[in-house]
Amino acid sequence: MADLNAVITRLNDRLLRLEGELFVLRSLARATLTAGDDHGARMRKLVEAAKVALDDEAKRELDKPTRKYVDAASALVEELLEEPTAARPLFTVIQGGRRD
Repeated sequence: MADLNAVITRLNDRLLRLEGELFVLRSLARATLTAGDDHGARMRKLVEAAKVALDDEAKRELDKPTRKYVDAASALVEELLEEPTAARPLFTVIQGGRRD
């Protein structure tokens, strides 16, 4: 049983590391997509190509773990292709706040 616990611990560590890497990559992709320059246009094309590839893959008959992977990747691509909502300002300056 000690070997099984060691394997599970290593898998959990890997999953946590992969989750962190995915967060960083998603943040970088989002920043690149919203930059509005040549890099953003190229990133958008890459993400759109990934969407087409994932849509094709989703049409195939897949085993359960692969289906979960494809669904999660499709959700990530959909999230990246959505236009981000404009952020509200952190504070508002009130013009003419006092009377003379």
